[in-house]
Amino acid sequence: MMRMTPDGKQLMCRNCLERKPVQKQEQKPETKAAKQEEPAMKEYFCKECKYSFKRAKHLVVSACPYCGSSGSIAVKGSAARIIADAAKMKGDF
Repeated sequence: MMRMTPDGKQLMCRNCLERKPVQKQEQKPETKAAKQEEPAMKEYFCKECKYSFKRAKHLVVSACPYCGSSGSIAVKGSAARIIADAAKMKGDF
């Protein structure tokens, strides 16, 4: 069912006419405190079964939770950390 708008210049459906205008609200910037609440995670990779997993940094991981092998856990890192580690190992061989 169509109705005239309050100014009398246009036709609108009754549903659209009854809608109230949405008021915009400013979003609050994220605080750093919220990020600190989340425990920092550390990524691991099992060389035996190729399983990737994450655990909180404060937990000690000695074996793969998927296959149970204990000597094949590697800590995943950023490219910069991997390059730095490779540079340190260059003189070891």
